[in-house]
Amino acid sequence: MGLCCGLLFAGTSVAVASDSIQALLFPASFEINGTQMVMSKDYKVLNVDGHVYVPIRYVAVNLGATIDYDADLQKIFVKNAALNITDPDYKEISIGNLILTKAGKNTKVTGQLEMQGVGNSKNVIKANLSFYNDNSEKIGEVAISGKEFGVDSQTFVAVGSGDFRTYSAVNLHISAINDQVIDETPNIAYENSKYKFTLDLPKSWEGKYEVKSTLFKDSGKENIDFIDKANHEFGGVVFTIQVWPKAKWNADGKTTAEMVPLFKIGEKGDQVFTLTTPTDVQYDLNDVKLSEEYKNMHDYINTIKTSFKLKQ
Repeated sequence: MGLCCGLLFAGTSVAVASDSIQALLFPASFEINGTQMVMSKDYKVLNVDGHVYVPIRYVAVNLGATIDYDADLQKIFVKNAALNITDPDYKEISIGNLILTKAGKNTKVTGQLEMQGVGNSKNVIKANLSFYNDNSEKIGEVAISGKEFGVDSQTFVAVGSGDFRTYSAVNLHISAINDQVIDETPNIAYENSKYKFTLDLPKSWEGKYEVKSTLFKDSGKENIDFIDKANHEFGGVVFTIQVWPKAKWNADGKTTAEMVPLFKIGEKGDQVFTLTTPTDVQYDLNDVKLSEEYKNMHDYINTIKTSFKLKQ
């Protein structure tokens, strides 16, 4: 797919609405970040009405970005951000720059993967990405596999059944590296009897956390804080489940979510459930052991978030 983007070349011209255009081949070479590039014959640079159109896929890929086109939406997606999706049980691998496009009745997922601490070696990796809606229901999944993954980010493409482009959360699980199986961390179940919901907490949290509830009578909201006991003196809140009256959520939820890290995770009757994380430091900055404990607990928030289930 040869996508092009336009750059002003010289002069100005009046654009006339039309279903066709006249274009001239434009001789140009590319230098990207100081490196002289050799463009294959599959790509062309065009001059249209005094504007130079360059193949955006060629430019994006050579700038380290992911790119794809969704014909259903008639939209080109380009992403070139930090890779910030990790499996808390294997933090050396990061995934990101995900682009989801419609592929018939399926969803195509394009993204990037990089692996730290492996030098120049190439590695065989098998992994799964699971996608969830804002009620913590899994709506899609893709399998990732490849033999050339290493410290440099590599683009991958995977396809999953159904349309899950409008996902709210995604989880990564690394299942095997160089044929060595990576076991999932065992969980411990947390159940809230008042609001009848459950969460899967990592077994490594056992004995390390406590739960505190606070009801705000003016708004009708209730905060259920999950606290790192070792850092309680400094706040220690790892995350909070908030229970909103639906009317309050409809009035203030969107505005609140624009100001703080707030994610809707479920809804039942007149109640909306969200998960939020602190915006200030909740651990002892001067104690390496306490800092590491809190950060390790914090790494599991995404998997905890998507484990939220309302009991019938």
